[in-house]
This record gives sequence, C-alpha cells and structure tokens, in this order.
Amino acid sequence: MARGKSLLDVLNKTRAVARISLNAAHNLTARDTQVIMLQQEQERLWEDFDWPHLRVQRYITLQAGQYLYDPPEDLDFDRIEKVEVNYAGLWCRLGAGITPDDYFLYDPKLDQRSWPARRVQVAENDQIEIWPMPDTNGDPTTQEGVLRLTGIRKLNPFVEDSDTADLDDRLLSLFVGGAILAATGAKDAQLKIQMANKLYARLRGDQIKTARFSMFSTTRYQPARLREYVPRYIAPVS
Repeated sequence: MARGKSLLDVLNKTRAVARISLNAAHNLTARDTQVIMLQQEQERLWEDFDWPHLRVQRYITLQAGQYLYDPPEDLDFDRIEKVEVNYAGLWCRLGAGITPDDYFLYDPKLDQRSWPARRVQVAENDQIEIWPMPDTNGDPTTQEGVLRLTGIRKLNPFVEDSDTADLDDRLLSLFVGGAILAATGAKDAQLKIQMANKLYARLRGDQIKTARFSMFSTTRYQPARLREYVPRYIAPVS
C-alpha cells in the first residue's frame, strides 16, 4: 500500500491521470479545488472502511473524583472500538452502558466513589463517562487505573504540499483524476474509475487478510463501537 506520499506527489499523479499540466504555474487557480477533492475522497474512503494501519491505542489516567473525560484529540470518537482499564496488572474491558441500578450503588453526583472503574458510556458533549467515579488516582508509571482506548484515528492534515496522505496515493489519484475526467466528458473517465474501484477492492482485501493473521490463532479481530461492544463486568473489590 503506497501511503505516506506528500500532497504534492498525489496532486501530480492526479493531474497525470486527468491529463492536466503538471506545471504548478498552470494550476494556480485550480489547485485549491484539486486539494479539496483529494481531501474529500480520502475522508470518504476513511469513513468507508476501518483501515487496520489507522487503528491506534490511546491512554487516559483516571483521577479521583472525576468521572467525565475528554477523548484523545486524534481518536475519532464514533470509532472507539474498545475501552479497557488496567487493574491489578491486567487490562480489563469495561462494561458498556451505565444503568439506574449502577447509579443507585454509586452516584457520582452524590460524590460516591469506588475502585476500580467497571463501566463506560457516552456522555453529553462527546465525553466518556466512567462508573463508578474513582476514589484513587491512576498511576501512569505502573498503568494501574489507566484507561486504554482502541479505535481508528483521525486523518492527518492534508493541506500543504509537504503533508502526507494516510491512504494509498494511487487510489486517491485514480478516483479524483477519474472524477475530473468525467466532469469534462472524457471517454476514458469510467475506465479510470473502474481501475480505482478494482484497486480499492484489492487493498481492502489485503488489509482484511492482514487483520486475520495472529501469531497464535486464526481468529479475526472483530471491532465494535463504544456504543456496541459486549459488556464485561469487573467484580467490585470487597
């Protein structure tokens, strides 16, 4: 997968596909439009598939008396797949959703606290709510009481010539170049778009094969969203 190419490289490939002059001076008025088209195409492809190379882990250290947390800025909130807490040296997956029965046991609005965190849900303003509210500060050194969030990160900026693409440059140039050709009524526009779709299918297939590989098993990792994953209860400390 030929990712990590500069915006300038992708622009030149796109212009070549669309049979546009590669001379920057000839593209002064069209550059902004071409860049926006590339940005939009990369966003479409990013939204359409959970690219394994964009799956990351980010960490939040829990704080005593705090139950609402902002997600990491570079992690897409709607594509958080798993939330775990480190407890006694083990990463334990938090249960999804907080019920009235849970609040009856420990209500953060009444400053009722406990340890460890056991459940998680989406709160207002796209914050992450942890239950129960911690009574102890997490330790980033030992990772005790640290949240680990797994999900798909946001795209990097793709504005300046030196910015790099997160997805395959050939894929972007074929789709956008084909769209430019189609707008001009070029006869080979559909051929370029067909080439792009064929490449897209192959790249997705390769990524799925990679995701299936495991050193110790052949089970494919099945991602879920923060709102969807299966709860796993962590027994309270007596």
